[in-house]
Amino acid sequence: MNNYTLKNRNQKTKIIFYVLFTIIIVMLSVLFLKKNLKSDAKPVPSKEASSIKTTSPLTTKQETSKSQTTSSSNNYKKMLTVPKSDEVDNSYFDDAIFIGDSRTEGLMLYTGLNNATFYTHKGLMVNTAFTSPAINLNGKKVSVMDAVKNNKKFSKAYIMLGINELGWASPNLYIEKYSLIVDTIKATNPNAKIYVQSLIPVTKSKSSSSKVFNNENINKFNNYLYDMCKEKQVYYLNISEALAEKNGCIPEESAYDGIHLKKPYCEKWLEYIKTHTVQN
Repeated sequence: MNNYTLKNRNQKTKIIFYVLFTIIIVMLSVLFLKKNLKSDAKPVPSKEASSIKTTSPLTTKQETSKSQTTSSSNNYKKMLTVPKSDEVDNSYFDDAIFIGDSRTEGLMLYTGLNNATFYTHKGLMVNTAFTSPAINLNGKKVSVMDAVKNNKKFSKAYIMLGINELGWASPNLYIEKYSLIVDTIKATNPNAKIYVQSLIPVTKSKSSSSKVFNNENINKFNNYLYDMCKEKQVYYLNISEALAEKNGCIPEESAYDGIHLKKPYCEKWLEYIKTHTVQN
């Protein structure tokens, strides 16, 4: 064999070796890539599934919380204005106090509700309830709110004040003093049910002839009272429902002077109170 033939054979051997080596490298690379791709594919679905599980309960919790808050708010709003209920008898007022001006005095005189305690005075206002000596207590004249603070037996409080304050320049002062009355009652008996009664409208003739004692002013004051009840979380009694006609005024024959109610309408007033109570 000559040198040329030997050299040629050696070159062919090298070529075969390189081809085989390349094939082996390619095959190993393919196997390696397949293994890595298979391994990398597993965490992706797992991670996505984990993310879905985490997000779902959070959304549900938020929606549930929102639903519960809305439900609670709606329930309170429903009870803020006391709805109609089964009628109670007069004994329900054994532990009740009534705070008011001459209108509430009429309720006391014309209905025979003698078992309730009335803290009333002609011309009483939300400020003088703290300052004017109007109530006899142990042989001494004290203010309405001092008398309330000395009463440890009441568990219901009915308030109607505002007709004498209609001419005040500042409704904010009216609500400030009214709120103080509510706070004082709460401090005296934290468990007492407090009913804030709406101001009763006046007759049409009285409303149209007075710049102060008119139903436009009364409606404004009732809106202030409603907002105060919402803030203080006490009950609002819409007495106007029982007494006012469709035009928003009380009938001409219902009051002596367009403001103070006669006996039949005081009885309607009490009947409304007796059919609008909050039961435990």
